[in-house]
Amino acid sequence: MRGGYVNTIEDLRSGHFKNSYGVEGMLITGDPNQKRIIDVSDEMKELVFENVKMAYYKYNGMSGDNQAEEEAYHGKRNEYYKTLARDDRVAAAWTLSKFEQKLSREVSGAIKEKLPGWSAGQEVPKDILDEIFADEKITSLMTEDIKEVLNGSALQVNEKQQPREDQLLIGQENIDGVKEENDQEEDSEKRSGRVAFNQGKRARQLASAKNASQVQMVIGLLKKDLSDCENGVANDMCDENEVAKVKAMLQKAMERLSEVANVSEEEQKGGDSFLINMLM
Repeated sequence: MRGGYVNTIEDLRSGHFKNSYGVEGMLITGDPNQKRIIDVSDEMKELVFENVKMAYYKYNGMSGDNQAEEEAYHGKRNEYYKTLARDDRVAAAWTLSKFEQKLSREVSGAIKEKLPGWSAGQEVPKDILDEIFADEKITSLMTEDIKEVLNGSALQVNEKQQPREDQLLIGQENIDGVKEENDQEEDSEKRSGRVAFNQGKRARQLASAKNASQVQMVIGLLKKDLSDCENGVANDMCDENEVAKVKAMLQKAMERLSEVANVSEEEQKGGDSFLINMLM
């Protein structure tokens, strides 16, 4: 497991939950402040930049499967989070992940301009990568204000708040993929007065949960979903099919809990993917 930290009984009793690197304050609460873009250190921006470069030079734009590399990368990010104020830690993880996505999109776009038809996984000549990573369009992302670089990604406190992660969305169809930051979700604007289970979101959260504490977090959300759906049925605001969907997902979550209990520590990974899926 990345980091290897396991919450103690005292952690659970006190509410001071920590992630697998022993970093407190990484629990998703639904507070929109957690999805804001904040200033991060130049060292962290450089770390992300080098990780993106490696993905293209070594893995042709794909994620690598080297556990030692992943451990080193996420370990450095989490050590950085420890230096921040507790309330800024999730926001910093959100910011760095958005920065990584921005860099990857820009590099992929530049490759496709030079190699039409290219897709991730296909080899890119080194001289083309050298040219792209030296281009001012890419290097400027490192020197510009990150809030300007990620313009449109930030969720400001004064803007319309999106639904909390521990609440059901009203009138929203299931979504199977993560939306880009410019792809605005319309669930809060199209309220039909009916309760719908956001199956896609819970499925992503469950799939990215790699240890018992993470699975238990998803189970807690599903139990709340079930209660809301059952109340919706009682008030003629929800279809029985939605209740069935939640129960089926809850059963999968319980099975998942048994599975992670039997997985070795080396196979468990509790990095940023679960955090981001809880935020999305």
